[in-house]
Amino acid sequence: MNDPTVRRGMAVLAAVLLITVACSRAPVRHERVEAVPAAQLTASEQIAGEIMAYLMEVVLGKAGNLRMRQAWATRGSDLPLDFSLVKNRMFGPVPLRAELMVLDTNILGLSEVLYHYDRRLNLFKGTGEQNSLYPCAELMAIRLFLLHKINRGEKVSMAAIIRAKTSFVPGSRHPRPVELAEMNLTEKEFGFLKSVFQSEPALLRYMHHPFLLSTLKRIGVAQQDTLTLLADQMANYRQLSTRAADRSREGPPVSIAILPSMSALFEAENGTIVPSVEYRQLVEGLEQSISTGIRQNGPESAVPGTIPVSGLSFISPFRPMVIHPGNAGRVIENVCPQADFVVIVLGKNVYRAMHIDPENDIYPHARRLYLDVSDIRYEQINDDIQTIVDAVKSFKSNSIRG
Repeated sequence: MNDPTVRRGMAVLAAVLLITVACSRAPVRHERVEAVPAAQLTASEQIAGEIMAYLMEVVLGKAGNLRMRQAWATRGSDLPLDFSLVKNRMFGPVPLRAELMVLDTNILGLSEVLYHYDRRLNLFKGTGEQNSLYPCAELMAIRLFLLHKINRGEKVSMAAIIRAKTSFVPGSRHPRPVELAEMNLTEKEFGFLKSVFQSEPALLRYMHHPFLLSTLKRIGVAQQDTLTLLADQMANYRQLSTRAADRSREGPPVSIAILPSMSALFEAENGTIVPSVEYRQLVEGLEQSISTGIRQNGPESAVPGTIPVSGLSFISPFRPMVIHPGNAGRVIENVCPQADFVVIVLGKNVYRAMHIDPENDIYPHARRLYLDVSDIRYEQINDDIQTIVDAVKSFKSNSIRG
């Protein structure tokens, strides 16, 4: 409980650990909580952790392309927890890798975005000019461990693992039986994780990430306790919240949010993440295309329900997020609840790692749609622009009738 490494962590995380051990009743603050302990992760790693959380859902068969979920939920489940075996499979020929992971091209776009924010997470560890198409051996070993736990219906205590994290470093003492019991790990499982963390120490830092902790609880691998419950509250984008649009004038303006999701078009700069020039230009072009589409619907005096361009506003936070059909409603409520329509701009081919149900996840059933950044780049979005125009015209018409 008084481990010095934990105490040096972010004050919020330290408070959580004390709560977990001592059952304190101290109140939890919900507003404007930092998504990730800044002392633990860099700005790029914070985003990588968010993407990793979703990727883990996909490679465990809990999310993503419906046709591939069963394969991901079972592939490698018969292999033992042996890190040497995992490395031999991942660095061996492609057929050996296929014993451990599904050779699923649907995840390549998502993986490329992950590697952009942390190159150590690809098989080459960022040492080559090009990233490997495959995840690093340590990441696939974590998947194998989680798969074993899921298949046995067992849950680990992430709070206990974090308290004992110094036991995973080289030269540390072996945990006592009571400590293993608190973590809900066998000696073999602990030894496996220790090999993984010593091979890639950065993964120890990622254990603090609220998005990962929240995801592990939701998919049934981590125990529900004060730590994971607080992670649920912290795994959001409230810090990007925009102010409500000005609706004081007659004929309230229509606002359209353009939200970047799982995009590699952002860079680390002076400790923060900033959009590239290309991304800014793409957003400006998208806004112009939407405005032009609305203007081309004819004079507002002649077309009932047409929205004047002067009454159209855009919300464009310049920070990448992880938005997919499973959390889109929550993210929009956090970031831009006032938006009348939301355009979610995905990184190249990231949509292939998702299951987007046209009957539930996009317009006309939801006031949002997903666009691939490549389609925007090469101006292949005419039909999508018309969908947006039709959607906001419908909203304006309903406002007039109301």
